Amino acid sequence: MISTGFLRGKGGKLIGHEISLLSSCLQENMSKCTIPYAPHEEQLVQLDTAKRNLKQLTRLLDARQIFDSEDSQKLKDRAIDDSLLPTLVAIGENLKIIKELGAVPKFDAESFHRTKDRYLAWKGTEFAVKFDSPGALDDIFEAFLTLNSVNDFFRLYQHHFDQSLNALISRPTEEKRSLKEIGGFFVTQAADHFRTHFGSLCKYCDEKEAFTRLLDAWKSFVKNGELEKLIEVSIENYSNYDLLNDLKMIVIKELERNGEGEGEEESIENIERIIVDGLLESAKKPLAEKLTAMRSIPEVASNLETFSHLLREVSHQIQEIYSENEGQKYMISILEPIFLDYTKRLLRMEDNSTQKVKLEEYLERISLAGQLSGIMEEYKEKTEIKGGQELKNSKKWMNERVKDAIRASHRFVTDKMPNHGSEVYKESTDLPKSALPTPQDFVVTATQNLLHLLRFWEEALANENTKIALQNHVTEANKESPEIPDDDQIFAAILDKIASHVVKKLVQSINDVWSTDGKTATLSKGLVKEFLCDAEYLRDALVDLRAGSHQNLDTVIEKLREQLKTMN
Repeated sequence: MISTGFLRGKGGKLIGHEISLLSSCLQENMSKCTIPYAPHEEQLVQLDTAKRNLKQLTRLLDARQIFDSEDSQKLKDRAIDDSLLPTLVAIGENLKIIKELGAVPKFDAESFHRTKDRYLAWKGTEFAVKFDSPGALDDIFEAFLTLNSVNDFFRLYQHHFDQSLNALISRPTEEKRSLKEIGGFFVTQAADHFRTHFGSLCKYCDEKEAFTRLLDAWKSFVKNGELEKLIEVSIENYSNYDLLNDLKMIVIKELERNGEGEGEEESIENIERIIVDGLLESAKKPLAEKLTAMRSIPEVASNLETFSHLLREVSHQIQEIYSENEGQKYMISILEPIFLDYTKRLLRMEDNSTQKVKLEEYLERISLAGQLSGIMEEYKEKTEIKGGQELKNSKKWMNERVKDAIRASHRFVTDKMPNHGSEVYKESTDLPKSALPTPQDFVVTATQNLLHLLRFWEEALANENTKIALQNHVTEANKESPEIPDDDQIFAAILDKIASHVVKKLVQSINDVWSTDGKTATLSKGLVKEFLCDAEYLRDALVDLRAGSHQNLDTVIEKLREQLKTMN
């Protein structure tokens, strides 16, 4: 039996020796088969193997002879033209044989591959010139096919198809300024272009492969951003939501052409729909940027109204423009950056809350917070987004509007109260010890102002947006409570926050006189009675106003009573 090691010979003599040995073995085995009795099974196997080895060595020798020819040895110096093709084909075929047999060629295989690549690159230059001419690529295809490089031919075709789509965009479209006109024009031209090249490519492969390759080239074209630039140019002159209507008209026209619900499977029959989808994909970024820039209006109220209209309009239009499966994703991709940008702007707005601003204006701003709350809930419902920076920004801005109104409300009361107790609480030697003091004027005024505040807040709660904002604020502060607060609970919670600041101011005034550097001052009985009178008066007033109980005020009253007991 001949070893496969015979196949690794490197010289012509060795090849001849291998063939001679193989022939001798073959003759020996054949002679054994002529004896009268039947050969053993092992002998038949040896005979079959010998025949196969002889055939392989014969092919190897023939292949080596090609490599020893003058053309192959001077291959790297040959000029690159079509006369080179037969040589490349012959060498390529025989190099394949040598490799199949596990032998090592004498010829520089790398030189062959480099020359082959140079030749194919030269044909590629010819490819670019002939690409748009029907039937002009036949000889180029044959060359690539003959050299077992047909996939390189298809890659070239896809590349030039991609580039030819760029050429469609660069054609003058000055007379077609609207998105509807420019987009519609491109869809028509691109679809015709696709069908033309589909027919051309079908000469070199089956229809399925031709469509798949062109479709891949189209998707690559969409990703490279040139179509996006076309959208940017076409929406530059828009200043309102007509751009959404025009974009929708492109889709409607395509649906009317193909029929509602048809064309979901990608095929040459619905190529217009595929191109429209690419157009919509490319529109996402420039459309979001344009819609964001369109709603820059100075006044907060107008901004919120415009912003609310924008979100509704955009979401409604996009759901009609994009397909049912993709519409939600596209809508989010456009609405999310708009909402995030808008809430960032809200947080950066300069706070004009000065002493000159009326309380009513702060309460009106709560109404804006409620309006934004409604917008936010609608946004969450449409996009199904449960969390995100835009929602955090919105909640922060709404809470700040309520806090501003609460601060303005308690300042409405506390700014008229003394900053230091020594300004109003002074020892008087004229006051009889048995005399019952009356409340200080500033405490009486404070309770009257609290009563006045109730009317402002009652009127504010009549506004539905204000109620929504306050309801959210109270709910946020009492997260442990699962119940949604009603009007009375909202009113009580807000009044309690305001009253707590008033109580704090009175307690500070009393402590300012009573305690210095942590030491209790020695006070007259009359002054202690005045403290107690003011504190009890405020506490009773807060009870009457249903402003809740305040532990710090109760503690001061208890301490004052204990102090009076020691004086008695």
